[in-house]
Amino acid sequence: MATPYLEIYKDGTYLKNNPTWDADDAAFKATKIISLLSKHNIPLTSICEAGCGSGEILVQLNAKLPSGVKFLGLDISRDAINIAKKKETLQIQFELKDLTTDPSNQYFDLLLVIDVIEHVEDYFKFLRALIPKSRYTIFHIPLDMCMWSLFREKMLIEAKERVGHIHVFTEDFIKSVLNDCGYRIIDQIYTEPIFKPQSVKQKIVEFIRSILFRLNRRFCSKTIGGMSILILAENQK
Repeated sequence: MATPYLEIYKDGTYLKNNPTWDADDAAFKATKIISLLSKHNIPLTSICEAGCGSGEILVQLNAKLPSGVKFLGLDISRDAINIAKKKETLQIQFELKDLTTDPSNQYFDLLLVIDVIEHVEDYFKFLRALIPKSRYTIFHIPLDMCMWSLFREKMLIEAKERVGHIHVFTEDFIKSVLNDCGYRIIDQIYTEPIFKPQSVKQKIVEFIRSILFRLNRRFCSKTIGGMSILILAENQK
């Protein structure tokens, strides 16, 4: 029986709250992914994104990576796939599928798990199920747990209700989990928030965050937060 947390991606709730399905920040994320990959000699002929949403990240990567790379986007939400299907090309395909329960022997050079595990009820099971699906995995994970969020817990509850973040992480904790689940971390970079503050209070907080981010990104993630971490890992079979 489906859980309420899973249902929001299938019953139109998530689409109502996020009509673009996060396509707006896809170019930013794709640029960061390219930046991380460029530091390592990883041969790429096939890339799969588990939880592809609007599919826009794969579209952006296709425009930036050398020709010949095949892309496959998978999602459990028909709403998301309906958006993504409009962007299909010979190089990019999208399917309504849960990769963790897929019985086929599909195997990829690189798996993308971009802003997904914070939505998954049993993320330990999810992470272990992805190990045999690819040689490498790139994760993008929001670091929602920080000193600021401890005093402003309403932000965490709002994120759960609006965008389905049912888990919150710190950098060291999620890296420990990835290691326990069979991922050898190769490299990482921090990514700054790209939302535009509206109120005076939000603008003040964002100004402080931008200063801390430039001075010490790890310290920024643990104090005022609002940032994510992009991790390149090798899947250990």
